[in-house]
Amino acid sequence: MATRSTVNGVAEPKQRRSRDSFAKVRSAVLQLLQERGNGQFSIAEVSAAAGLSVGTIYGRVSSKADLLRVVQNEEFDRLDAETRDRVSAAGLGAATFEQAVTSVVTAYAELLRQNRELLSPFFLLGVEDPAIRDRGRQSGDAGQAVFVRAMLTAAEEHHVELAAARADWAFEVFYSLSVRYLGLGVAATVSPEDNYDWNDVLGRLADTVHLILTSS
Repeated sequence: MATRSTVNGVAEPKQRRSRDSFAKVRSAVLQLLQERGNGQFSIAEVSAAAGLSVGTIYGRVSSKADLLRVVQNEEFDRLDAETRDRVSAAGLGAATFEQAVTSVVTAYAELLRQNRELLSPFFLLGVEDPAIRDRGRQSGDAGQAVFVRAMLTAAEEHHVELAAARADWAFEVFYSLSVRYLGLGVAATVSPEDNYDWNDVLGRLADTVHLILTSS
């Protein structure tokens, strides 16, 4: 008997009905990740939330780990594309280099905040699952490249001398602070932003990045 092809560990659907069914499974996984803030749920719970049988799910994946990996891959592909589109354009046409920096920092930080309930569970899952960890790092590296390119473009536009290594370091600081303030890697049911003003954080992040980029 022929073996069905797989994509990212998931049996490739042959019919539209099968694709639609798996979309329900993916939505159920995202719902449970949002509700629990981690991966502590069963295939049976995914089945109940999706309105599909456990057998239907296992017809597409071999384990819950495989299911989580494919959901992460699809969602992170979406997030990578959104980061590329929004962050790359954020600083274009700004009146000053400082304003361009603020726009880029704000665009990236807002993306992280808007996707916190997606990112945080996968931060936690990556501690135990190398495949999830590596996919997360892939997105992180891609996002860093977008951020650095946006800063170098802004520097060129405003005639500011900027080395790529300095822009890389600015991203490391920006990302570390963003992860801390947003509480990424802790249960998504926790709301760390309740303890501070987000607009104030955005201003501080932008000021910090600008200082790193322009310090002599």
